[in-house]
Amino acid sequence: MGRALLFPLGLLSLLVAFWTSFEANRHLALLAEQEVDALAQAANRLADPHPLSGLGVRVTRRPETAAPLLGEEAKGVEVGLQGLRAWASVPRGQQALEVVRTYPLFMPPALLLFVLTLGTALWARARALAAVRQLLGISLREAKGHLAALEAAFLALEEGVAVLEGTEVRFLNPKALALLGLPSGAMTPISLRRVWSALADLREGAGEVYLPLPSGRPARVRMLRLGGYRVVLFQEQAELLRLAESLTQSRRHLELLRAQAHEFQNLLHVIGGLLELGHTEEALRLVQSELSAEAEIESLLARVEVPIVAALVLGKLRRARELGIAFRLEGRLPARYAPLAESLASLLGHLLENAMEAAAAARGASGEVEVGFCETASAGLEVVVRDNGPGLPPGGEALLRPGVSSRGTGRGYGLALARAQIGALGGSLAYHREEGWTVFRVCIPEPWTERSS
Repeated sequence: MGRALLFPLGLLSLLVAFWTSFEANRHLALLAEQEVDALAQAANRLADPHPLSGLGVRVTRRPETAAPLLGEEAKGVEVGLQGLRAWASVPRGQQALEVVRTYPLFMPPALLLFVLTLGTALWARARALAAVRQLLGISLREAKGHLAALEAAFLALEEGVAVLEGTEVRFLNPKALALLGLPSGAMTPISLRRVWSALADLREGAGEVYLPLPSGRPARVRMLRLGGYRVVLFQEQAELLRLAESLTQSRRHLELLRAQAHEFQNLLHVIGGLLELGHTEEALRLVQSELSAEAEIESLLARVEVPIVAALVLGKLRRARELGIAFRLEGRLPARYAPLAESLASLLGHLLENAMEAAAAARGASGEVEVGFCETASAGLEVVVRDNGPGLPPGGEALLRPGVSSRGTGRGYGLALARAQIGALGGSLAYHREEGWTVFRVCIPEPWTERSS
């Protein structure tokens, strides 16, 4: 703050010094003019004014200053290199009595100028610190620390923030600049309609809405009123879906691990009980049946040549056994779909989870879920997920939107995420009822077809 005030305070001090010098020299000029006029009048009364020559008095036919005309007197003050030059001419017979005197200009001493500048600076600093404390309730140093911390937190937000005043944008954080397609050094204020016309058309108090960004991608928008400003928080819908996908996958992985641990724990309890009762043959038979089941699972998964998808199907198999649901796998997933492994595992996980929940809730132990892979020349890879649950309720198309679910609040992202991921791969999603089965059919182009398109 001191460096910011240095220039205006220095300029103010110079102006004060100039004004002081100007007023002092103006009064000095008036006094000098009166003095030489009085000296000329007194010398003119003397018979011989030569003794006053040391005071600048002389009698001449050619005065240096303006000669008096028609018996009139003349006087004046001039500013020259030597200072103030005051003169007066009085007619004396055929000659003129002239008085010329020089006075040095008044200049303020350097010490006075320094003291004036320092005093002004200290006064301005004290006033500024008092104003900051009165406004914020804290000292200037503390305010600077708080502002630096707030700025760091504000710039690190992963959500776009725009501060509006009327129809102008007053502030945008880096994330907002990126989402709106503006350069990092964009200057504000700027017209809101020029930056984001869809937001300019939004009526105030609309709450949480979805609007297209200038790039055309949808974004979730929330608007808050703070005093005379409106704070707009917005985030791209794809980012929201990615976060929801991460949360959903983490929750499902935990559920699969919990189901697998529970299954093995039950198996160990049974084996331990049989051994304590001395039924070693039954324990061996149980272990062998479990090994044969694992071998059957391994042979089944051998048809899924994409490791990530195979791991997902294995987890769902164990989850189905935990829920008492029959799980079948048909067809084959070739290894050339490995570039789409993460997307395939994600969308297949959403569809299978919904199918297993529907089958377990409606049919109990008789619930069935099937997943099939099939390649076609026209559509590429076709993934079919079937369950014998009750199917989607009327208006099922709405369940494909984020946050819409028939199973209560906090749900409704699985189908929306699957649909978004399938659309990102250039594929399609369709569902229908077929003889008591709910069928979801996904068509995905082959990886090189997707890249070329």
